[in-house]
Amino acid sequence: MRDDLLKEQLMSYARTAADEAAQPDAAAIRRRARLHYRRVAALTVAGVLLVVGLGVGLGLRRGDGTPTVDQPRPMPTLTRPAPAPSTTPATGRLPGTFVGDLGGRVAVVSTRTGKVVRTLYGPHPFGTDSYTVGTSPDQTTVYFSHYGGDPCAEPGVFRVPAAGGRPVRVVDGENPESMIKVSADGSRLAYVSAPCPSTGQLDVVVRDAAGRLVRRWPAASAGAGLALDGVSLSPDGRRVAVGVTDQELILLGVRVLEVARDRSIADGRLIKAPDPGCDLVVAEFQPRTGRLAAFERCVRRVSGGIARERFRLVYLDPGSGRLLSRGVAFDDPGNDLSVSSMDFDQSGRHLLYQVGSANPADGEGPHPVTGTWRWSGGRPVRIEDDRTVGTGQASQGITTGNPTW
Repeated sequence: MRDDLLKEQLMSYARTAADEAAQPDAAAIRRRARLHYRRVAALTVAGVLLVVGLGVGLGLRRGDGTPTVDQPRPMPTLTRPAPAPSTTPATGRLPGTFVGDLGGRVAVVSTRTGKVVRTLYGPHPFGTDSYTVGTSPDQTTVYFSHYGGDPCAEPGVFRVPAAGGRPVRVVDGENPESMIKVSADGSRLAYVSAPCPSTGQLDVVVRDAAGRLVRRWPAASAGAGLALDGVSLSPDGRRVAVGVTDQELILLGVRVLEVARDRSIADGRLIKAPDPGCDLVVAEFQPRTGRLAAFERCVRRVSGGIARERFRLVYLDPGSGRLLSRGVAFDDPGNDLSVSSMDFDQSGRHLLYQVGSANPADGEGPHPVTGTWRWSGGRPVRIEDDRTVGTGQASQGITTGNPTW
Protein backbone atom coordinates (compact mmCIF):
# COMPACT_ATOMS: atom_id res chain seq x y z
CA MET A 1 0.00 0.00 0.00
CA ARG A 2 2.74 2.41 0.95
CA ASP A 3 4.62 1.50 -2.19
CA ASP A 4 1.57 2.41 -4.29
CA LEU A 5 1.18 5.81 -2.55
CA LEU A 6 4.88 6.54 -2.96
CA LYS A 7 4.73 5.64 -6.67
CA GLU A 8 1.70 7.90 -7.25
CA GLN A 9 3.41 10.86 -5.54
CA LEU A 10 6.53 10.43 -7.64
CA MET A 11 4.42 10.38 -10.83
CA SER A 12 2.67 13.64 -9.76
CA TYR A 13 6.03 15.34 -9.28
CA ALA A 14 7.12 14.21 -12.74
CA ARG A 15 3.96 15.62 -14.41
CA THR A 16 4.34 19.01 -12.66
CA ALA A 17 7.96 19.30 -13.74
CA ALA A 18 7.06 18.48 -17.35
CA ASP A 19 4.29 21.10 -17.38
CA GLU A 20 6.60 23.76 -16.03
CA ALA A 21 9.24 22.91 -18.60
CA ALA A 22 6.66 23.28 -21.41
CA GLN A 23 5.61 26.84 -20.37
CA PRO A 24 7.45 29.59 -22.37
CA ASP A 25 9.41 32.23 -20.52
CA ALA A 26 8.69 36.03 -20.80
CA ALA A 27 11.07 36.53 -23.74
CA ALA A 28 9.41 33.76 -25.71
CA ILE A 29 5.97 35.25 -25.09
CA ARG A 30 7.15 38.65 -26.44
CA ARG A 31 8.65 37.00 -29.54
CA ARG A 32 5.39 35.17 -30.27
CA ALA A 33 3.35 38.42 -29.86
CA ARG A 34 5.59 40.31 -32.34
CA LEU A 35 5.27 37.48 -34.88
CA HIS A 36 1.46 37.48 -34.52
CA TYR A 37 1.31 41.28 -34.97
CA ARG A 38 3.39 41.10 -38.17
CA ARG A 39 1.12 38.42 -39.60
CA VAL A 40 -2.05 40.47 -38.86
CA ALA A 41 -0.51 43.66 -40.32
CA ALA A 42 0.51 41.87 -43.51
CA LEU A 43 -2.97 40.43 -43.96
CA THR A 44 -4.55 43.87 -43.37
CA VAL A 45 -2.36 45.61 -45.97
CA ALA A 46 -3.05 42.87 -48.48
CA GLY A 47 -6.80 43.28 -47.94
CA VAL A 48 -6.65 47.06 -48.39
CA LEU A 49 -4.63 46.71 -51.59
CA LEU A 50 -7.12 44.19 -52.92
CA VAL A 51 -10.10 46.51 -52.23
CA VAL A 52 -8.35 49.53 -53.79
CA GLY A 53 -7.37 47.53 -56.84
CA LEU A 54 -10.96 46.40 -57.36
CA GLY A 55 -12.23 50.00 -56.95
CA VAL A 56 -9.76 51.40 -59.48
CA GLY A 57 -10.52 48.65 -61.92
CA LEU A 58 -14.26 49.25 -61.68
CA GLY A 59 -13.75 53.04 -61.99
CA LEU A 60 -11.68 52.65 -65.14
CA ARG A 61 -14.24 50.31 -66.59
CA ARG A 62 -17.03 52.83 -65.95
CA GLY A 63 -14.99 55.59 -67.62
CA ASP A 64 -14.68 53.64 -70.86
CA GLY A 65 -18.08 54.88 -72.07
CA THR A 66 -17.53 58.68 -71.81
CA PRO A 67 -18.95 60.38 -74.92
CA THR A 68 -16.59 62.28 -77.17
CA VAL A 69 -16.45 66.06 -76.91
CA ASP A 70 -18.23 68.29 -79.47
CA GLN A 71 -21.17 65.88 -79.86
CA PRO A 72 -24.73 66.68 -78.66
CA ARG A 73 -25.65 64.56 -75.68
CA PRO A 74 -28.66 64.12 -73.39
CA MET A 75 -28.49 65.80 -70.01
CA PRO A 76 -28.38 63.20 -67.21
CA THR A 77 -30.23 63.80 -63.97
CA LEU A 78 -27.71 62.13 -61.67
CA THR A 79 -26.29 64.44 -59.02
CA ARG A 80 -22.69 63.79 -57.97
CA PRO A 81 -20.61 65.32 -55.19
CA ALA A 82 -19.29 68.79 -55.99
CA PRO A 83 -15.59 69.32 -56.65
CA ALA A 84 -13.54 70.66 -53.77
CA PRO A 85 -13.02 74.44 -53.76
CA SER A 86 -9.94 75.48 -55.67
CA THR A 87 -6.79 76.48 -53.83
CA THR A 88 -4.89 77.38 -57.00
CA PRO A 89 -3.18 80.76 -56.45
CA ALA A 90 -4.00 83.57 -58.87
CA THR A 91 -1.07 84.31 -61.16
CA GLY A 92 -2.21 87.55 -62.76
CA ARG A 93 -1.45 86.21 -66.25
CA LEU A 94 -4.08 86.71 -68.92
CA PRO A 95 -6.21 83.52 -69.06
CA GLY A 96 -5.76 81.68 -72.35
CA THR A 97 -9.46 80.84 -72.68
CA PHE A 98 -12.88 81.88 -71.46
CA VAL A 99 -16.32 80.25 -71.66
CA GLY A 100 -19.54 81.56 -73.15
CA ASP A 101 -22.68 80.89 -75.11
CA LEU A 102 -21.85 81.00 -78.80
CA GLY A 103 -24.65 80.39 -81.28
CA GLY A 104 -26.61 77.87 -79.21
CA ARG A 105 -23.67 76.02 -77.70
CA VAL A 106 -21.59 76.24 -74.54
CA ALA A 107 -18.08 76.77 -75.82
CA VAL A 108 -14.52 77.28 -74.59
CA VAL A 109 -13.12 80.20 -76.58
CA SER A 110 -9.56 81.44 -77.14
CA THR A 111 -9.00 84.77 -75.41
CA ARG A 112 -6.64 86.03 -78.11
CA THR A 113 -8.32 84.79 -81.30
CA GLY A 114 -11.98 84.35 -80.35
CA LYS A 115 -12.00 80.92 -81.98
CA VAL A 116 -13.77 77.96 -80.40
CA VAL A 117 -11.33 75.62 -78.66
CA ARG A 118 -13.97 73.01 -77.80
CA THR A 119 -17.72 72.70 -77.45
CA LEU A 120 -18.96 71.51 -74.07
CA TYR A 121 -22.65 71.27 -74.92
CA GLY A 122 -24.52 71.62 -78.23
CA PRO A 123 -24.56 72.96 -80.82
CA HIS A 124 -28.26 73.50 -81.35
CA PRO A 125 -29.80 75.37 -84.31
CA PHE A 126 -28.77 79.01 -84.15
CA GLY A 127 -31.41 81.20 -82.53
CA THR A 128 -33.32 78.37 -80.86
CA ASP A 129 -31.32 77.84 -77.67
CA SER A 130 -29.24 80.07 -75.40
CA TYR A 131 -27.28 79.37 -72.25
CA THR A 132 -26.15 81.16 -69.15
CA VAL A 133 -22.73 80.09 -67.91
CA GLY A 134 -20.34 80.29 -64.98
CA THR A 135 -16.81 79.01 -64.33
CA SER A 136 -15.07 77.70 -61.22
CA PRO A 137 -12.09 79.78 -59.98
CA ASP A 138 -9.54 77.27 -61.29
CA GLN A 139 -11.29 77.06 -64.69
CA THR A 140 -11.71 73.29 -64.42
CA THR A 141 -15.52 73.23 -64.08
CA VAL A 142 -18.20 75.00 -66.11
CA TYR A 143 -21.78 75.54 -64.91
CA PHE A 144 -24.54 76.27 -67.40
CA SER A 145 -28.30 76.41 -67.80
CA HIS A 146 -30.75 76.77 -70.66
CA TYR A 147 -32.87 79.87 -71.26
CA GLY A 148 -34.85 81.31 -74.16
CA GLY A 149 -37.36 79.38 -76.25
CA ASP A 150 -38.81 76.99 -73.68
CA PRO A 151 -36.43 77.11 -70.71
CA CYS A 152 -38.54 74.66 -68.76
CA ALA A 153 -37.82 71.99 -71.38
CA GLU A 154 -34.39 71.54 -69.78
CA PRO A 155 -34.76 73.05 -66.30
CA GLY A 156 -31.81 73.11 -63.98
CA VAL A 157 -28.15 73.93 -63.51
CA PHE A 158 -25.58 71.57 -65.01
CA ARG A 159 -21.89 71.02 -64.36
CA VAL A 160 -19.39 69.83 -66.97
CA PRO A 161 -15.57 69.53 -66.95
CA ALA A 162 -13.96 72.39 -68.86
CA ALA A 163 -11.78 69.82 -70.60
CA GLY A 164 -14.91 68.13 -71.97
CA GLY A 165 -17.11 65.36 -70.65
CA ARG A 166 -20.65 64.46 -69.69
CA PRO A 167 -22.83 67.20 -68.15
CA VAL A 168 -24.30 66.42 -64.73
CA ARG A 169 -27.41 68.09 -63.33
CA VAL A 170 -26.74 69.68 -59.92
CA VAL A 171 -29.98 71.72 -59.58
CA ASP A 172 -33.39 70.72 -60.86
CA GLY A 173 -36.61 72.63 -61.45
CA GLU A 174 -35.38 76.19 -61.93
CA ASN A 175 -33.49 78.17 -64.55
CA PRO A 176 -30.94 80.92 -64.05
CA GLU A 177 -31.74 83.84 -66.32
CA SER A 178 -28.51 85.60 -65.43
CA MET A 179 -24.90 84.47 -65.45
CA ILE A 180 -24.09 81.82 -62.86
CA LYS A 181 -21.61 83.43 -60.50
CA VAL A 182 -19.14 81.35 -58.49
CA SER A 183 -17.48 82.69 -55.35
CA ALA A 184 -13.70 83.08 -55.43
CA ASP A 185 -13.27 80.15 -53.04
CA GLY A 186 -15.43 77.93 -55.27
CA SER A 187 -17.88 77.07 -52.49
CA ARG A 188 -21.04 78.89 -53.62
CA LEU A 189 -23.12 79.72 -56.71
CA ALA A 190 -25.51 82.64 -57.20
CA TYR A 191 -27.93 83.60 -59.95
CA VAL A 192 -31.30 85.17 -60.71
CA SER A 193 -33.73 82.29 -61.16
CA ALA A 194 -37.03 81.66 -62.91
CA PRO A 195 -38.96 78.73 -61.41
CA CYS A 196 -40.54 76.06 -63.60
CA PRO A 197 -43.34 76.35 -64.49
CA SER A 198 -42.71 80.05 -64.93
CA THR A 199 -44.51 82.54 -62.70
CA GLY A 200 -43.14 85.62 -64.43
CA GLN A 201 -41.03 86.53 -61.39
CA LEU A 202 -37.33 86.10 -60.72
CA ASP A 203 -35.74 85.09 -57.42
CA VAL A 204 -32.20 85.64 -56.17
CA VAL A 205 -30.72 82.24 -55.29
CA VAL A 206 -27.53 81.18 -53.49
CA ARG A 207 -26.48 77.51 -53.44
CA ASP A 208 -23.41 75.58 -52.47
CA ALA A 209 -21.25 73.98 -55.17
CA ALA A 210 -23.17 70.70 -54.81
CA GLY A 211 -26.47 72.46 -55.58
CA ARG A 212 -27.89 72.55 -52.05
CA LEU A 213 -29.93 75.67 -51.30
CA VAL A 214 -28.26 78.22 -49.03
CA ARG A 215 -30.63 81.21 -49.44
CA ARG A 216 -33.49 82.25 -51.69
CA TRP A 217 -34.88 85.76 -51.83
CA PRO A 218 -38.25 85.84 -53.65
CA ALA A 219 -38.72 88.64 -56.16
CA ALA A 220 -41.65 89.91 -54.11
CA SER A 221 -39.26 90.70 -51.25
CA ALA A 222 -37.56 93.33 -53.40
CA GLY A 223 -40.46 95.72 -52.84
CA ALA A 224 -43.47 96.70 -54.91
CA GLY A 225 -42.77 96.94 -58.61
CA LEU A 226 -39.08 96.09 -58.45
CA ALA A 227 -37.41 93.90 -61.06
CA LEU A 228 -34.03 92.24 -60.73
CA ASP A 229 -30.87 92.18 -62.83
CA GLY A 230 -27.77 89.96 -62.73
CA VAL A 231 -26.00 89.06 -59.49
CA SER A 232 -22.45 88.81 -58.17
CA LEU A 233 -20.91 86.98 -55.20
CA SER A 234 -18.29 88.42 -52.88
CA PRO A 235 -14.99 86.46 -52.79
CA ASP A 236 -15.98 84.69 -49.56
CA GLY A 237 -19.55 84.02 -50.76
CA ARG A 238 -21.11 85.91 -47.84
CA ARG A 239 -22.55 88.84 -49.80
CA VAL A 240 -24.56 89.17 -52.99
CA ALA A 241 -24.85 92.25 -55.20
CA VAL A 242 -27.95 92.47 -57.40
CA GLY A 243 -29.14 95.26 -59.68
CA VAL A 244 -32.68 96.56 -59.08
CA THR A 245 -35.06 98.62 -61.21
CA ASP A 246 -38.53 100.04 -60.70
CA GLN A 247 -41.71 98.96 -62.48
CA GLU A 248 -40.80 101.05 -65.52
CA LEU A 249 -37.37 99.38 -65.63
CA ILE A 250 -35.65 102.57 -64.51
CA LEU A 251 -32.38 101.70 -62.80
CA LEU A 252 -32.38 102.32 -59.05
CA GLY A 253 -28.95 100.98 -58.12
CA VAL A 254 -27.38 97.84 -56.66
CA ARG A 255 -28.52 96.06 -53.51
CA VAL A 256 -25.76 94.42 -51.45
CA LEU A 257 -27.27 91.55 -49.43
CA GLU A 258 -25.78 89.70 -46.47
CA VAL A 259 -26.48 86.02 -47.13
CA ALA A 260 -26.70 85.03 -43.47
CA ARG A 261 -28.64 88.06 -42.25
CA ASP A 262 -30.92 89.83 -44.74
CA ARG A 263 -34.41 88.34 -44.94
CA SER A 264 -35.55 90.22 -48.04
CA ILE A 265 -33.97 91.95 -51.01
CA ALA A 266 -35.27 95.25 -49.66
CA ASP A 267 -33.09 94.73 -46.55
CA GLY A 268 -29.93 94.99 -48.65
CA ARG A 269 -27.90 98.17 -48.72
CA LEU A 270 -28.79 100.25 -51.79
CA ILE A 271 -25.73 101.61 -53.58
CA LYS A 272 -26.24 104.26 -56.25
CA ALA A 273 -23.92 105.69 -58.87
CA PRO A 274 -21.42 108.04 -57.21
CA ASP A 275 -21.51 110.57 -60.07
CA PRO A 276 -24.46 112.86 -60.88
CA GLY A 277 -26.41 112.04 -64.01
CA CYS A 278 -25.29 108.40 -63.91
CA ASP A 279 -26.84 104.98 -63.25
CA LEU A 280 -25.21 101.68 -62.32
CA VAL A 281 -26.01 99.17 -65.06
CA VAL A 282 -24.02 96.09 -63.97
CA ALA A 283 -21.84 95.30 -60.95
CA GLU A 284 -19.29 92.65 -59.98
CA PHE A 285 -17.24 91.93 -56.86
CA GLN A 286 -13.53 92.02 -57.62
CA PRO A 287 -11.68 88.89 -56.43
CA ARG A 288 -8.93 89.31 -53.86
CA THR A 289 -9.87 92.93 -52.99
CA GLY A 290 -13.63 92.52 -52.42
CA ARG A 291 -14.29 95.91 -54.00
CA LEU A 292 -17.50 96.33 -55.97
CA ALA A 293 -16.78 97.18 -59.59
CA ALA A 294 -19.63 98.60 -61.68
CA PHE A 295 -20.28 100.25 -65.01
CA GLU A 296 -21.93 103.65 -64.87
CA ARG A 297 -24.03 104.90 -67.74
CA CYS A 298 -23.79 108.68 -67.70
CA VAL A 299 -25.55 111.34 -69.74
CA ARG A 300 -23.46 114.33 -70.77
CA ARG A 301 -24.16 117.35 -72.92
CA VAL A 302 -22.15 118.14 -76.04
CA SER A 303 -22.21 121.10 -78.42
CA GLY A 304 -25.71 122.21 -79.36
CA GLY A 305 -27.16 120.80 -76.15
CA ILE A 306 -27.30 117.27 -77.56
CA ALA A 307 -27.28 114.52 -74.92
CA ARG A 308 -24.70 111.78 -75.31
CA GLU A 309 -24.16 108.72 -73.14
CA ARG A 310 -20.86 107.47 -71.81
CA PHE A 311 -19.96 104.27 -69.95
CA ARG A 312 -17.19 104.14 -67.38
CA LEU A 313 -15.97 101.60 -64.86
CA VAL A 314 -15.95 102.61 -61.18
CA TYR A 315 -14.71 100.80 -58.09
CA LEU A 316 -16.82 101.24 -54.97
CA ASP A 317 -16.67 100.33 -51.31
CA PRO A 318 -19.46 97.72 -50.94
CA GLY A 319 -20.22 98.87 -47.41
CA SER A 320 -20.62 102.60 -47.94
CA GLY A 321 -20.82 102.95 -51.71
CA ARG A 322 -17.90 105.40 -51.60
CA LEU A 323 -16.04 105.89 -54.88
CA LEU A 324 -12.53 104.40 -54.70
CA SER A 325 -11.22 104.71 -58.26
CA ARG A 326 -12.18 104.70 -61.94
CA GLY A 327 -11.23 102.48 -64.87
CA VAL A 328 -11.98 102.03 -68.56
CA ALA A 329 -14.49 104.33 -70.30
CA PHE A 330 -16.08 104.52 -73.76
CA ASP A 331 -18.66 106.68 -75.53
CA ASP A 332 -22.07 105.69 -76.83
CA PRO A 333 -22.47 107.82 -79.97
CA GLY A 334 -25.96 106.54 -80.80
CA ASN A 335 -27.28 106.27 -77.25
CA ASP A 336 -28.23 102.66 -77.92
CA LEU A 337 -25.46 100.63 -76.26
CA SER A 338 -25.76 98.39 -73.21
CA VAL A 339 -23.27 96.57 -70.98
CA SER A 340 -24.96 93.26 -70.27
CA SER A 341 -22.31 91.40 -68.28
CA MET A 342 -18.86 91.63 -66.73
CA ASP A 343 -16.53 89.13 -65.10
CA PHE A 344 -13.06 89.23 -63.49
CA ASP A 345 -10.48 86.49 -63.65
CA GLN A 346 -9.33 84.97 -60.37
CA SER A 347 -6.52 87.50 -59.93
CA GLY A 348 -8.93 90.43 -60.28
CA ARG A 349 -6.61 92.03 -62.79
CA HIS A 350 -8.31 91.09 -66.08
CA LEU A 351 -11.90 92.04 -66.90
CA LEU A 352 -14.26 90.60 -69.52
CA TYR A 353 -17.35 92.61 -70.43
CA GLN A 354 -19.97 92.43 -73.14
CA VAL A 355 -21.38 95.42 -75.01
CA GLY A 356 -24.61 95.01 -76.98
CA SER A 357 -26.76 97.19 -79.21
CA ALA A 358 -30.01 97.03 -81.16
CA ASN A 359 -28.19 98.53 -84.13
CA PRO A 360 -26.16 95.90 -86.09
CA ALA A 361 -23.97 98.69 -87.51
CA ASP A 362 -22.45 99.19 -84.05
CA GLY A 363 -20.63 95.87 -84.46
CA GLU A 364 -19.33 96.51 -87.96
CA GLY A 365 -16.80 98.73 -89.69
CA PRO A 366 -13.23 99.58 -88.68
CA HIS A 367 -14.25 100.74 -85.19
CA PRO A 368 -16.91 98.38 -83.78
CA VAL A 369 -18.19 99.14 -80.30
CA THR A 370 -20.23 96.01 -79.53
CA GLY A 371 -19.00 92.50 -78.76
CA THR A 372 -16.83 90.88 -76.11
CA TRP A 373 -14.02 93.03 -74.69
CA ARG A 374 -11.16 92.44 -72.29
CA TRP A 375 -9.42 95.09 -70.24
CA SER A 376 -6.30 94.83 -68.11
CA GLY A 377 -5.50 98.53 -67.85
CA GLY A 378 -4.73 100.76 -70.82
CA ARG A 379 -6.74 100.32 -74.00
CA PRO A 380 -9.52 97.70 -74.08
CA VAL A 381 -9.14 94.89 -76.63
CA ARG A 382 -12.06 93.48 -78.61
CA ILE A 383 -12.08 89.69 -78.85
CA GLU A 384 -13.03 88.87 -82.41
CA ASP A 385 -16.03 86.55 -82.47
CA ASP A 386 -15.98 83.14 -84.08
CA ARG A 387 -18.20 83.64 -87.13
CA THR A 388 -19.17 80.00 -87.68
CA VAL A 389 -21.84 77.89 -86.06
CA GLY A 390 -22.00 74.10 -86.21
CA THR A 391 -22.09 73.50 -89.95
CA GLY A 392 -19.55 76.19 -90.78
CA GLN A 393 -22.08 78.54 -92.34
CA ALA A 394 -21.32 82.24 -91.88
CA SER A 395 -23.52 83.99 -89.34
CA GLN A 396 -24.60 87.56 -88.86
CA GLY A 397 -23.09 89.32 -85.90
CA ILE A 398 -22.74 86.37 -83.55
CA THR A 399 -21.20 87.42 -80.25
CA THR A 400 -20.11 85.30 -77.31
CA GLY A 401 -22.88 85.61 -74.73
CA ASN A 402 -22.19 85.77 -70.99
CA PRO A 403 -18.39 85.53 -71.33
CA THR A 404 -16.81 84.29 -68.14
CA TRP A 405 -13.33 83.35 -66.90
